[in-house]
Amino acid sequence: MFKTTIRIISLIVLLVIPIGQLLATGAPEQSLGPSATQPVLDSRGVEISLGAPPRKIVSLSPNITEILYALGLGETVVGRTDYCDYPEQVSSVPSMGDLFTPSIEKIVASEADLVIISNLGQLQTIEAIERAGVTVAFLDEPGTMEGTFSIIRKVGLLTDREEASLALVDSMRQTLEKARRIVGDGPYPSAYYVAGFGEWGDFTATGDTYLHEVLTLAGTKNIAADAVNWSYQLELLLANDPDIIILASMWGTSFEETRDEFVNHPSYASLRAVKEGRVIGIQNNLMERQGPRSADAVLQLAERVRSVAR
Repeated sequence: MFKTTIRIISLIVLLVIPIGQLLATGAPEQSLGPSATQPVLDSRGVEISLGAPPRKIVSLSPNITEILYALGLGETVVGRTDYCDYPEQVSSVPSMGDLFTPSIEKIVASEADLVIISNLGQLQTIEAIERAGVTVAFLDEPGTMEGTFSIIRKVGLLTDREEASLALVDSMRQTLEKARRIVGDGPYPSAYYVAGFGEWGDFTATGDTYLHEVLTLAGTKNIAADAVNWSYQLELLLANDPDIIILASMWGTSFEETRDEFVNHPSYASLRAVKEGRVIGIQNNLMERQGPRSADAVLQLAERVRSVAR
């Protein structure tokens, strides 16, 4: 049995919790001039104003790390979290710890000009970093695609990469338009996203989550649209019996291992989607991070839904 609780924790911290080429190659480099960046109102209502573009940045959220690299700012990233694993080159950046209890000492020692935290920013962590004299921006926008665009634009403003951030958002919108053309006008199959399963309970992309919009944009009807707080009852899953199951690999395992565990579990073996082989696999950090690859997640999911829904 997989440790579903670990999967659930990884889901939450990754929803902070994903375009491909931009992330791989980075946006065109721009010179960092000496002038002050534009002031940004963060999610606490605090105005963040820097005297000059930051030369050293600590990212305490995986989606922020991805945004910084997508904007061509990888060389400025001097700290990350244990969960920041994309793009691959970020593995060489020192970790400040996990999202809940990063090392304030390491952050201060990095001599960062700016620390950026997205979802799950802990108030005590923010206050401790600020007491040490380091500027913190907390960017936690609504869990929608427009909220994602807002985070990207604010990171661009904070780092003197406004033009690159607007270009990235425009590219994402184009990708979403490709997905819209694939999705068409319906009818749309019902779907269930597996965020956690087994003895510890069933968890999914409920209607109050960012992933609900991803599922909708990808051309599915989320059976958990009326549920909240990620939790879903097994009885409802069996009663609604979705056309498609969307399954990301459990933390530390392959999709194949996770799929075998799910389809052979007695609680789910009777589902129509399991019996008829309509269990779609998708990369978890692609789906679950509100960042530059989010439009890619919609497009990939739309393509896979269409392939099995025919």
